[in-house]
Amino acid sequence: MRHKFFYGMEPGINNFSPKDFSERDYDCHIIFQNKRGMPVAVSRHKTMDFWKVQNGFSSVFFGTKAEALAYCRGRFLDADGKAV
Repeated sequence: MRHKFFYGMEPGINNFSPKDFSERDYDCHIIFQNKRGMPVAVSRHKTMDFWKVQNGFSSVFFGTKAEALAYCRGRFLDADGKAV
């Protein structure tokens, strides 16, 4: 049995904001989590009109936000741990 002690805030994606995952060319709009609790960022390119879903070192690109969210549906969880 492992006992976990957290000093301060308990780690989780509730402590992140989308701007924490914004990069030079991308603005993050939504944060999900995968089944292991790691963050998944849904971002939009700043100058070109396409979307990126980034999960760890993998990135998948889409033409619209609806396509990106359709890809996330059933694969990822929201901040409360419920399926998207």
